Amino acid sequence: MTPQFLQKARDFLNVSYPLATGPNKHKSHFGKILEAIFRKGYFTLQTIVILADMGEKDEQLHPVFGGSILDLSRRVMEDMLYMEYINEKGKEKYSKQFFDYIPIEQKSDLDFLQKMGVEIDKEVATRVTEEYNKTPQKLRDRYNWAGQSVEQIIEWLTNKGKLQGADRETILKLYVAGNRKNHTSPGDILNHSMQELLTGAAERDIDLGIMITHGAVIKICLLLVEEIETTSEVKKAIQICWEKINPK
Repeated sequence: MTPQFLQKARDFLNVSYPLATGPNKHKSHFGKILEAIFRKGYFTLQTIVILADMGEKDEQLHPVFGGSILDLSRRVMEDMLYMEYINEKGKEKYSKQFFDYIPIEQKSDLDFLQKMGVEIDKEVATRVTEEYNKTPQKLRDRYNWAGQSVEQIIEWLTNKGKLQGADRETILKLYVAGNRKNHTSPGDILNHSMQELLTGAAERDIDLGIMITHGAVIKICLLLVEEIETTSEVKKAIQICWEKINPK
């Protein structure tokens, strides 16, 4: 990872800090979601930059941080893809589904814990069940709040021309590599069994992780500034950050 790229990430973190800390005045329900998603991604990028900085100073730390950086970036990428999906598919409808799905998520957790014999406060269980019963059956039957897996979202955005060329290839590589970090993958475990494989994978993981996270958080931020009340100067500053990593 070049120091110049890390500096660009630092510059973006400085420019967007007021948006991350808020408070922001939302123009829509989508803006409320985006603010939270952006804040989550901002903190993740901040963490990755700190780890990458330490790795720049001591290459022996690359195997220590590489896998963790890639794992963190996978989550940010998924958030970005789902926000792009809402933006393209229907902001109000899917923002409502996003919030309406909360009781369904909570009921699923409750059912699992009770099935496994975990004692749950009766008032909590009753409240969760009551809120769940208010949700539409159609929404309960969905795979998740969007009704689409990450793979389906990637395919949908690709077909709509929103993921193309190098961006699409990079996201697909991260999706595959990130999945291995999120599960007990034989391939990933093999990399940890041999030092030379671990070192090589770590270099790739750091580069891919910070590149994707930086780009994904800026994309989320570009959506955010359209859904909150802010100045043209702030919008321009975020756009410049995007253009610095995506020169025409």
